[in-house]
Formats: sequence, C-alpha cells, structure tokens
Amino acid sequence: MQQLLLTSDEVSKLARGVSMHVDNDKIDIYIRESENIDLKPALGDALFIDLHDHPENYKLLLEGGKYEDECGVHVLVGLKSALAYYAYARLVKNGDGNVTRFGFVNKADEYSSRPDSKERVMAYNDAFSVADSYMKECLVYLSKHKEEYPLYTKNGGMNANRNIYRIIGE
Repeated sequence: MQQLLLTSDEVSKLARGVSMHVDNDKIDIYIRESENIDLKPALGDALFIDLHDHPENYKLLLEGGKYEDECGVHVLVGLKSALAYYAYARLVKNGDGNVTRFGFVNKADEYSSRPDSKERVMAYNDAFSVADSYMKECLVYLSKHKEEYPLYTKNGGMNANRNIYRIIGE
C-alpha cells in the first residue's frame, strides 16, 4: 500500500481539531480518498506519483512557506493543509457513523441516534471551501513555477467537475 502524504495526527494539527478517540484507520481512509479524489486529478498522475516517491523534492509545495516571484513575496499554505481540510471535511460529513441493520446511525452513548444532517452539511461545506481555497493557491503556485515542476499539467489534464447541491427550503 502506498504511503500517505499526511498522517492522521497532521489532520488535527493542520485543519481543525479531531478528537483523539477517532480511530486513526478511519482518518487514514479519508486521507486516501482525498488524495485520490481531490489531489490526483488536480495535479496529474505524474506529479502525484512523484510527490509520493520523492516528497523531499516538494518541501515548499507540501509544507507551505514564503516564496518570491516577479510579483513580490507570497505565502503558500501548502498541499498538506489542503489535504488535511479535505480529509477533515469527509470526517465531519461521515462522522462516527456506522451502517447498521437499522440504517446509518451515530454512537453517542450505549444508544444510537440519527445525526443532524443540516449541521453536518454546513460544517462539511465550510471545511471543503477552505480546502478548495488552499488547493487553488497551490495550483496557482504550480502554474507560475512550471520550470520547477515540469510534471505538473494544468488541471492534471482533466477538467474540473465539482457539482454543488443546495437544499432549498426549510
């Protein structure tokens, strides 16, 4: 199995706090999903693979920091922060829910309860918006530094296809 770009502990450090009682294996699943669904299509397969194989060559892109170009000094938050927010958003959306014979439920105590979907969707949308902003910042950086990152192709050779659903009413 391929090494993840982020650890489950880094999700809590780089995004928003996650309880220490959340299973790390569950967080790792959301990190893997976020890498494959959000990062890989935006970066392209070649750059995505090289990031995994040689993360030491991408310190600024991954960790963030200051950089200077012809337009001045800029601050880059970094791909790890974007990935942390994508994973956090998925964690919020899915929460500590389990699929049981009674449907999807949350364990709050020895009894189960159905999650309040409106609050979850709002928190998910907020975290995903932050992740998208950080990702856009990384893609702008990559576009402006093509000579340093020859493996990057704009939109990874794919068109963006993010659907937005809004609940009307209530």
